[in-house]
Amino acid sequence: MSLSITVPPSYGWIVLGAGIFPVITSMYLGGAVMKARKEYGVEYPNLYATPKFHEKADEFNRVQRGHQNFIENIGGYSIMTFVGGLKHPITCAVGSVLYCVG
Repeated sequence: MSLSITVPPSYGWIVLGAGIFPVITSMYLGGAVMKARKEYGVEYPNLYATPKFHEKADEFNRVQRGHQNFIENIGGYSIMTFVGGLKHPITCAVGSVLYCVG
């Protein structure tokens, strides 16, 4: 018994939307964290700012948490998009772009 998977011609949009755009978005969010580190004085190796020690801990932690949330969720989202794109490539590609931009 053999299994055959047909990849639609427009699947390249899935590779772009679920493979390339998340990398660009992650780099953008990482840059925002680096800028916030300098602005709020949070040094490495601290992942988050410590309240009462860092004056603007909440502001920095919001930026850091936004990036961390993206990293935590993009793996599962990309996998489901790669699979769903086999049936609905354009819809999944548009959804990926909206996910990364939003």
